[in-house]
Amino acid sequence: MAAEEPPRYAADPDGVIREAVLCAEPHLDPVIVARVVGEVAPDRTRRRRLARSLQEAPDLLTSGRPEGPRLVGDLIDALLRAGADRVVPPRCGRCGRQKPLTYVEGTVRICGTCGHQRFARREECSVCGNMRAVARRDRHGRSQCAGCARGDDDPARYRTAVHAHLVRLDTGLDEAVLDEALRVAAPKPFQARKLAYELQANPSLLTGDGAHGSPRLIRLLEYLHARQARNIVMPPCPWCGRHVRLTTTYDGMRSCRACPARLRTKSCSLCGEVRRGGRGTDGSWLCRTCRSREPANHELCVRCGRTTEVRQTGSPAGVCFICTRFPTAVCSTCGKTTPCYRATTNSPQCPECCRQREECSACGKFRRVVTRTDSGEPVCGTCHIIVKACDRCGRHKRVSTRRTTGEALCHSCYRKDPARRQPCAQCGTITIPRRHGLGEACAVPARLRELLGDETGAVLPGLEPVFHALATGKPSSVMDWLNRTARASLLARIRDTGGPLTHQTLDDLIPADGVHLLRMILVAGQVLPARDEQLASLERWATTLLESIPDAHDRQLVHAFAHWHHLGRLRSRHSPDHPLSPNTAANVRYCLTQTVHFLQWLRHADTSLTACTQEDIDAYLCDGTVMRYKARGFVLWAARRSHIRHPVDFPPMPSDKPRRSLADDERWRLAHRFLHDDTIDTVDRVVGLLVLLNGQPLTKISRLTTSHVIQAGQRVQLALGTHPVDVPPPLDRLLLALAEDREGPPGLGRADQPWLLPGFFPGRPRGTAHLRSRLTAYGLPSRRGRNSAP
Repeated sequence: MAAEEPPRYAADPDGVIREAVLCAEPHLDPVIVARVVGEVAPDRTRRRRLARSLQEAPDLLTSGRPEGPRLVGDLIDALLRAGADRVVPPRCGRCGRQKPLTYVEGTVRICGTCGHQRFARREECSVCGNMRAVARRDRHGRSQCAGCARGDDDPARYRTAVHAHLVRLDTGLDEAVLDEALRVAAPKPFQARKLAYELQANPSLLTGDGAHGSPRLIRLLEYLHARQARNIVMPPCPWCGRHVRLTTTYDGMRSCRACPARLRTKSCSLCGEVRRGGRGTDGSWLCRTCRSREPANHELCVRCGRTTEVRQTGSPAGVCFICTRFPTAVCSTCGKTTPCYRATTNSPQCPECCRQREECSACGKFRRVVTRTDSGEPVCGTCHIIVKACDRCGRHKRVSTRRTTGEALCHSCYRKDPARRQPCAQCGTITIPRRHGLGEACAVPARLRELLGDETGAVLPGLEPVFHALATGKPSSVMDWLNRTARASLLARIRDTGGPLTHQTLDDLIPADGVHLLRMILVAGQVLPARDEQLASLERWATTLLESIPDAHDRQLVHAFAHWHHLGRLRSRHSPDHPLSPNTAANVRYCLTQTVHFLQWLRHADTSLTACTQEDIDAYLCDGTVMRYKARGFVLWAARRSHIRHPVDFPPMPSDKPRRSLADDERWRLAHRFLHDDTIDTVDRVVGLLVLLNGQPLTKISRLTTSHVIQAGQRVQLALGTHPVDVPPPLDRLLLALAEDREGPPGLGRADQPWLLPGFFPGRPRGTAHLRSRLTAYGLPSRRGRNSAP
């Protein structure tokens, strides 16, 4: 079924407006007309609205009729300023005067005076008591006439009230800066009045609740924050939590620009999916995918010349997605200055050169060439998708390629096809080309020199250890890792630092994708010293938490509790050889988070930590979830250091979970299965038996190394504590087999790791969550199995 052709005002709004204007003013220069239209209607939505009105009634420019949108009047005023003499400004639909038409009555537009008379309401004034037109309402909703409103509209009084709020907050700024902040945020008297009413009703708008305020309050906070005012808290977006500018309103609160578009979802009129989107040319709701496919939404990109959906619209044209995403550079293939892939390298390429485009022999469209027929004719990606029986394996799958003999192969068979292997362009080895005709072994060093080297391709001296740590890995795994855009961008950012790579350099790059894995590769390759990553991550998180506390006294208390009670204790107990467990780090995060919540609760309850009593603690625990008991450590710590004057008792977190264990029959059944079932993986058998027979926790099992397995003559011992214990058969045979044949990491970094259970990441053992899930698949809960061990 052919797609319905969009109306002309939607497909070519500029042409419709230009024809209507030149028909009314034939002596005007088309260049001037295009400039005027761009000023009046800078985006595509307004141009379409204006074009639709002029297509339905072209005489709106010369008749003076008060119909159509306000854009028609704006266009006429702009044309008159540009030298037009035949267009006529619209007249008011009630009084007939040529004035700005700011109101709508039915289908015609009327001026402000008529609109005020039309919509004005007469009520009893709350000040003078007379029945007069309502000029405004006070903050309690009571009406005021114009005379009383002018008498009560003293801007100095309201500015003084706002100034008093800022002085009580102790911003640390002088009076001149505060006066300038009020002038910028509320330049008009009514704005100062509404701002004073806001702060009087809710003073916490300046200390974190600004999302509930007005735009003028946001402007005031932004001005004060830019001057580094104390005790001023910029509100995050209430929907996404990001600290960005709150430029829009959603559900009565200020929000960032992205959240309203993300949260406003409707059912698409074409595909029926409930997604984000916008209005189509006919006014129906379309999701972003269906809206991008509308031909009426396609325009000419001013940078690359393609006709596609533009992301930055404006007069006379817009910019497509590729041009907004990739920087402009000189293409190394065609020599054009255009948006290019790898623009920061020595070999940038434009999309046209990266994707060879020809006229498809099947559909006739000018598209990217994916494959060619036996005669060499180009075929695009859509026409190339063919599902049929593979001539080699016989399964009905998508055809990946065709041999010269016409044999159709699926993707699995094509990967095994010997014809796919070709000589490497550098070393001549017969292999599968991965990059510019190079095999994996030659492509990895070339790609690393491109990302870590200078203009000549030489690796920077400070980054040579990084180069060798990555180049010594399995070529296929390293190449797959480098082919990800975020990982290549990470190495390019490291190259831009210039100096030797340190842990602090990687910390400064967080939250870039791939930093955590790259750090593990470099630690495993002994480029960076080993450190406790859980503890380092906890320290960074604690710093961010402290910065989010608005009150200086509370921030000082939480800082002392976090660094001297928690972090100091963890630093003394843990080291790179005995790192902090993820569960312990998560428990510390819960404790510190609930500590901040407890201090905020005390502040909202109009009390302080010093005046906290047992009644306050009981009310705090009864007013929330069981997670509030996590604040117990802080309360006891504060009481020991006399931060709390009154004697208090904070009970521990209640637990109604009994100590559960496996029944004897179930325990012996599982032990018998792990001992004698050869179909179970050796890793699962060893871990399950150590849990059932020795009662070992998974955290200790995961960190066993090959040195813990000791073979003394005919006996096999396992060093689980200070003294090795004898391992009975057949567990001894399983331990020896596991120590000799270990499944290592996927090839990133060094593979000679000492762990008995090597993990997926280089230099790390298997995680406890992974081992726990594998045991659960066999019906063995690890905690209950430990409790049942003798």
